[in-house]
Amino acid sequence: ITVFIANGKKDNILVDLISNPEETVCTKFVPSENGVSSIKKWIAHSDGFSKGKIVVNHKAADKLRGDKAVSLLPVGVTDIIGDFEKDDIVTIVNPDDEKIGVGRVSMSSTDAKAVMGIHGKPYLVHYDYLYLE
Repeated sequence: ITVFIANGKKDNILVDLISNPEETVCTKFVPSENGVSSIKKWIAHSDGFSKGKIVVNHKAADKLRGDKAVSLLPVGVTDIIGDFEKDDIVTIVNPDDEKIGVGRVSMSSTDAKAVMGIHGKPYLVHYDYLYLE
């Protein structure tokens, strides 16, 4: 939704915002044309509940940040940190420990370690459950 921040101590500020929004001193936040799913919104605000960390190589980090929506595959993973179960929230970082995003993982940390770095294995985090910074 569109959100306005304006001086609430000014007389008739709401009337001014409704009748002359372009001339009223305020800050206007316009919603993105590309809607974000409610699941991704939930994941975006779940970083504090992260149960572990997945470290990806630079190539995987670039793919995740690219224009095309992609899932996190085991082939690009270089390390699994922490203990987590399937459907837990994990933080995804690059080799420099810079946060790329958060996501709901599709397997436990034990299973993820077993497929880490291997091509042709199922995704660790599906793009529907991946929120990128």
